[in-house]
Amino acid sequence: MKNLRIQYKTMTKALVAVSALLAMSCSDDYLDVAPEGQATTGSGYFQGENVEQAIVASYSHLLDWSQHSFSYSGIFSIASDDADKGSAPGDSGTDKDKLDNFTHEATDTSVGGLWGANYRGVATANTGIDIVNEPANNLSESTIAEYQAEFKFFRAYHYFTLVRVFGGVPIITEETDPNDQEALLVRDSREDVYAFIVEDLTEAAENLPETPAQVGRVTQGTAKTLLAKVQMYQGNWQEVLELTNEVIASGQYALHPNYEELWRNQNENTAESIFEVQGSASENLGINNMAVHHGVRGQWGWGFDVPSQSLVDAYEAADDQIRMDATIIFRGEEMYDNYLYEDDPNLTAVVSEDAPNPYYSEKMYFGPENANATEKNLIILRYAEVLLMNAEANNELGNSAAALESLNMVRSRVELPAITTTSQSELRDIIWRERRLEFGMEFDRYFDVIRQGRGQEVFGPLGFQANKNEVFPIPQDQISLSGGLLEQNPGY
Repeated sequence: MKNLRIQYKTMTKALVAVSALLAMSCSDDYLDVAPEGQATTGSGYFQGENVEQAIVASYSHLLDWSQHSFSYSGIFSIASDDADKGSAPGDSGTDKDKLDNFTHEATDTSVGGLWGANYRGVATANTGIDIVNEPANNLSESTIAEYQAEFKFFRAYHYFTLVRVFGGVPIITEETDPNDQEALLVRDSREDVYAFIVEDLTEAAENLPETPAQVGRVTQGTAKTLLAKVQMYQGNWQEVLELTNEVIASGQYALHPNYEELWRNQNENTAESIFEVQGSASENLGINNMAVHHGVRGQWGWGFDVPSQSLVDAYEAADDQIRMDATIIFRGEEMYDNYLYEDDPNLTAVVSEDAPNPYYSEKMYFGPENANATEKNLIILRYAEVLLMNAEANNELGNSAAALESLNMVRSRVELPAITTTSQSELRDIIWRERRLEFGMEFDRYFDVIRQGRGQEVFGPLGFQANKNEVFPIPQDQISLSGGLLEQNPGY
């Protein structure tokens, strides 16, 4: 269905920046990374005509179990007030119960999984940059620039995940000396990591095409949107405003008219989608158990990462019925596709009244027929976020009228009344609330609250400790493998 949905199982040689960073215990069905016991930048693995294979490798890596599945849900969602562990009381999900109550540790698999997955993604991007620049490939300057831009987008994406989760981390590039232990294993500052991300995304935005070469490939608008989000996390509001204005003016994106339909398989890659991880049932290649671990336990999945009562109450308080219905599955609910199974006594899309949890994530719903849920895409960036970043930047810069225009476009889509206040502090709180309601169960809430400086206020009742839980622990096995060069985050 999509040219990029190619199962990539031919990688038999390590694509690692340093084996000490990547020696993770989790398996990876889509990118076979076998640490070799020595530092390597991965240079020379892909040769000549394999430049395009290197591109496919970066996209295929997004399907990794630890990149966008169980570890991702644990840290980006279950740790927040929007979600609970779910499943059954006796099923911890290895460490998801600990993430749910802020008792997680440096030896837990979720932190190790995200660390390893994202450094494998960095290594894959570095390898791609390396081979694109090899003279033997005989590529034109413009082709080299475009390929490099695509790889640098992915490198930036992985580092943005790493810096939010862990704070400052080692910056490894295709030019890093594999024998330089200081460069490989000593943490760079948070500020330096953000500067590196900005540099990569700026180059990507300058050299990527305006429209995708293939469905699902990143574009200039993708890079600008991610760069705007990176700048928002640093409080660089003028840069956020300029970038979001450019994305809006490009005319490449628009709000999908029906919010409830955005996450249904037939509506993947709409005009609202800016960056979407592609799954394919026809290729039997999906995001490794992402949708399955969210499915209603006992019917369609494992039942983890379920909406919290706090999120339900937030929708009810805002009288936000459309977004609540699109985000939350309730016990006893008849799903929108039940009509497909009415003639089959073995299949039903009606949630059991006896489901172990009162709520499940509708945005991850895939239906009872697709047992492996491989078709399910994952939206990472969409146009509604461009508008809400634009609204927040305008408000922070004192442009309340422009802020209200962007904010109310998002609200209008779900039939909510326009906001009229011009008070900067009131509007700031409203925009923050709007982000929660718009992006409920979309893996945004935890670090959104952290960058707002409200961790203790919002997550304190759940067990959050200030000056500790703003980041997660560096995996203990990585500290041990580094011989102590990697320093642990405070409090862990």
